[in-house]
Amino acid sequence: MAAIRSGLGIQAVLTALAALVLLAMPGIPSPPLYVSLAGFAMAGILLASANLSAYLKIFVSVYGIGYLLLAGTKTLAAMGALPPVIAALLPPAFAATGAVVFGGIVLAISYWKPIRDITLIADPYFANRDAPTKEIGLFRWFGSTEGKIGQRLVALSIFVNFADVALTLRFNFFYRDMYNTLQELNAEAFWYQITWIFIPLAVINIAIGMFDLFVDSSLHIRWRTWLTHSLYERWLGKGTHYRIPFTDVEADNPDQRIQQDVNAFIQQTASLSIRLLSQAAQLVSFIVILWTISRDFVLPFTDTVIPGFLVWLVIAYAVVGTWLTHVIGRPLIGLNFRQEQVEADFRFSLARNRIYSEQIALLRGERAEASRLATLFHAVIDNYVGIIFRRIKLIAFTFTYRQASAVFPLIVAAPSFFAKKITLGTLQQTSDAFSNVKGSLDFFVNSYITLASYRANTIRLGSFKRAMTKAEALSAAGYGLEQGNATGGQVSASGLTLALPDGREIVRADQLVLPKGAATLVAGPSGSGKSTLFRAIAGIWPFGKGRVDVPVGQSALVLPQRPYLPLGTLRGAIAYPNTVDQVDDAAIREALTAAQLPHLADRLDEVDNWDRRLSGGEQQRVAIARALLAKPDWLFLDEATAALDEPSEAAIYRMLRQRLPGTTIVSIGHRSTLNALHDRRVEMQPGDGGLFTPRDARMPVPAE
Repeated sequence: MAAIRSGLGIQAVLTALAALVLLAMPGIPSPPLYVSLAGFAMAGILLASANLSAYLKIFVSVYGIGYLLLAGTKTLAAMGALPPVIAALLPPAFAATGAVVFGGIVLAISYWKPIRDITLIADPYFANRDAPTKEIGLFRWFGSTEGKIGQRLVALSIFVNFADVALTLRFNFFYRDMYNTLQELNAEAFWYQITWIFIPLAVINIAIGMFDLFVDSSLHIRWRTWLTHSLYERWLGKGTHYRIPFTDVEADNPDQRIQQDVNAFIQQTASLSIRLLSQAAQLVSFIVILWTISRDFVLPFTDTVIPGFLVWLVIAYAVVGTWLTHVIGRPLIGLNFRQEQVEADFRFSLARNRIYSEQIALLRGERAEASRLATLFHAVIDNYVGIIFRRIKLIAFTFTYRQASAVFPLIVAAPSFFAKKITLGTLQQTSDAFSNVKGSLDFFVNSYITLASYRANTIRLGSFKRAMTKAEALSAAGYGLEQGNATGGQVSASGLTLALPDGREIVRADQLVLPKGAATLVAGPSGSGKSTLFRAIAGIWPFGKGRVDVPVGQSALVLPQRPYLPLGTLRGAIAYPNTVDQVDDAAIREALTAAQLPHLADRLDEVDNWDRRLSGGEQQRVAIARALLAKPDWLFLDEATAALDEPSEAAIYRMLRQRLPGTTIVSIGHRSTLNALHDRRVEMQPGDGGLFTPRDARMPVPAE
């Protein structure tokens, strides 16, 4: 950020110096006085932009450079320092002032809340100092950091669009001159315009279009890669994904937000922002042309002179059209937001049916699932029907508006042409300039549907980021549950109170110690907070007060009753949470054999939905194999063998004690047979107010 700020300061100084040079050139042809004065305004804008968003700073900086280039080349052309062919292709001198107005617009809109919402999502990419993304070769040489590459790609894209605006301006004057040659029946001048003006402009226009696509696509893929990685790493980091449902921020379907909304946001941000600002530059430039043409405009069929009549007319025409479009299309924002939500809900329910197909089949739940899917899909269709009718109304108006726009300027200017007050070329230039001004003003009109969808995407991504921020801060949650390492070799808790997300307290422990080396069994009735206690020790449960201390530098592994098996190969499922390159095949096969799964040892490279392919007992034994590979210092088993028969469960425990002699086992379980497999028993006993307290209990004497 400091580098960007100093860069804008340097630009401001150079721009002010250039403006002074232009003013101090007596006797030498140079751009008009207003171009020189605009340079001082540009310098002021650059200085005022020091605290702008990282994304918007790029726009201001590029248009500062654009002013220098346009003013400088027009001065060189006026001095005869450029070849006549090149000088003829340059846009009018006032295009430089358009760049200044453009920079002012960027500075002004930066204070608008919807723009701030957008830049809050966009800025982290352009301000980051990460090394360039290795997976993408496009423009990897364009900067030392990913943020620098992003800044320069946006700058390059703006520059290309700025060049396109300049070409559009030059085409406007070409059409004027060409139609004048036709009116004058001057064949030589006509062919000169085609050969030396039109063809070079057309070639440049094609080249700019191709290069623009390449730059925009490269920016999109690099930006999406970085932002997607950033979001899912933050979402998965430090248990944030687990805590988000406990926040008061609506953040449904994070999968959709990370995949679909990120892609749409980047595409629409790059497209709309660059296009919007280029339209602003085009608007300023063509208003000047239109004002020049209609400076002494005589109202048709009267002798009344209205200076700049065509400018006021096109502004009124576009403002009325914009207002009517807003009135008709505003409901689309809410409808588009709702559509993304109901589509995601329906897709998620279909995925759950696939995941739990066996359970649904066993319970004969197909009719209930079909009924539920029908309800969800009805919401999709019902909302989409609302979108259809709203879009029909909007399209009916916009199509009518566009059709009328094609002939409106000709109808207004035709009386002057027939009265021989303007030439055919001027009539054509008037029509073209009117269309370009209206087109710039109509940006909101023509892009309302896209803007509505864009606003919905921005809201969804913004709420997702707020939910992650709240989830990351949820460890306090109004209580004060602290995690620390102030302990020896044991796990301890002091002054501990655990609560549910609604604030209802369920567990209280003034002092709890789990000694190193002694296998401990935690028992108690369902709902007594056993699993919640494990989550608090693991550091993922945010609701509570007191302190939990775990030994520093010691690893822990928690195995829940239903283990998670990722998609992919069996090798990847067993090695999880490590990657397959961290564990060799011999160790995996040995762990499978020890976990009573020798029949899976030759299926390591098979790709399947293993959580559906394996039985509940097999899935739990896969988790046991993970523990053997991980060799943790602490192993927490939350009913992790409940799907096994008692002899198999006993064999697994004996095997763990034998193969992991340095691991302390802490278990949750209900079976009485578990007592003989542990050294100590802690019971969750009910107390005052319905709170459960973990207390040491004597091991029951086995029945003879």
